Amino acid sequence: MLIIVILILIGYRIGLLKRQITDLQIRLRINQHEDNVRHQLLLNQLKQQQNKPRTLDELQHVFGSKIDHLRRRYPALTDLDIQVLTLIGLGVDNAEILQFTAMSKRTYYKRRQLIAQRMNTTAAQLDQQAKDIFTPNY
Repeated sequence: MLIIVILILIGYRIGLLKRQITDLQIRLRINQHEDNVRHQLLLNQLKQQQNKPRTLDELQHVFGSKIDHLRRRYPALTDLDIQVLTLIGLGVDNAEILQFTAMSKRTYYKRRQLIAQRMNTTAAQLDQQAKDIFTPNY
């Protein structure tokens, strides 16, 4: 009889743990969805060139932990490097990055090479690395 009671309690506890895990997975999905919505809003703001300083602040707010990680891992990166890398990672077209940052095409490509050197990679691999860093994982 005692064994049956213990088995029932264990089964009940396992059921509670499964529900807690499910709740955590649901909360994680909700957070990822909210991040994706913020991500889309940022991209729209960038494309429309609305309030550039506010957009940069929002980038820092949404991707602060990723930006902080980049700064720790690659201390040679400047604020402009981080800004360009973030825009690349978000999938913003080169033409839109040029417009947003007010850089010439030549300056932009030199900046990309410089960022790649500071990250010990190649300019060709830079896009994929930036996307890996800044694209939400689902």
